[in-house]
Amino acid sequence: MGTALLQRGGCFLVCLSLLLLGCWAELGSGLEFPGAEGQWTRFPKWNACCESEMSFQLKTRSARGLVLYFDDEGFCDFLELILTRGGRLQLSFSIFCAEPATLLADTPVNDGAWHSVRIRRQFRNTTLFIDQVEAKWVEVKSKRRDMTVFSGLFVGGLPPELRAAALKLTLASVREREPFKGWIRDVRVNSSQALLVDSGEVKLDDEPPNSGGGSPCEAGEEGEGGVCLNGGVCSVVDDQAVCDCSRTGFRGKDCSQVPLAQILTSFLHILLRKLEKHNPQETDLG
Repeated sequence: MGTALLQRGGCFLVCLSLLLLGCWAELGSGLEFPGAEGQWTRFPKWNACCESEMSFQLKTRSARGLVLYFDDEGFCDFLELILTRGGRLQLSFSIFCAEPATLLADTPVNDGAWHSVRIRRQFRNTTLFIDQVEAKWVEVKSKRRDMTVFSGLFVGGLPPELRAAALKLTLASVREREPFKGWIRDVRVNSSQALLVDSGEVKLDDEPPNSGGGSPCEAGEEGEGGVCLNGGVCSVVDDQAVCDCSRTGFRGKDCSQVPLAQILTSFLHILLRKLEKHNPQETDLG
């Protein structure tokens, strides 16, 4: 009886571990948006009425596109984030049918590198942060300070059925926005990972390549150095980065491996130094 319980408990732990591992893998994946008509993703409703924030990371070379949208399903309140004017982020929102408040970021984000974006809601105020180097805020002139949200959090586009139902969209012009093209990952609400509810024409990509035709030799993740290490020279062959390590003293695909002969030589010198300490008169290093 005890053995059976242990076996069942072990199976349960294994299944739970696999489930958690699968969830972790999905959360760590990026969302690839091809820029196709009909593409969209929906996350759970972000209750942005009062004091709250959400964040994500973005990578693109496009100058225009719908990045994020949510509303009160056809009444007064909405928030929209788009790429426009040379790849800069523009945020617009309204509360209680007031004139929409709009801000335009100074930093272009369509350089093919990853950028961190954060939106902070504080009643009538909304602040946009980009890469911890830019922060802009704008205030809506509304009689009511709380934002009402009924819809889900749409990222990268809107579902076709919603685009066709004008009465369900508070901001009618959002239907005409170009779909976002690029990658988005690590969507968070109040620092907690947001789980994807459903999507269309979008796929998970664990390791997004350079978007928009960027060179494979460009700087790697988060812009930290190139693909060839230790002074290796990078060239592109058949759309792949190839490193020339001949003048570096290193080997390997990215010039990161120390040659075996160099390792043996270093080991021999260390060994000889130890022998010299024990027998200084008998050991000849010359």
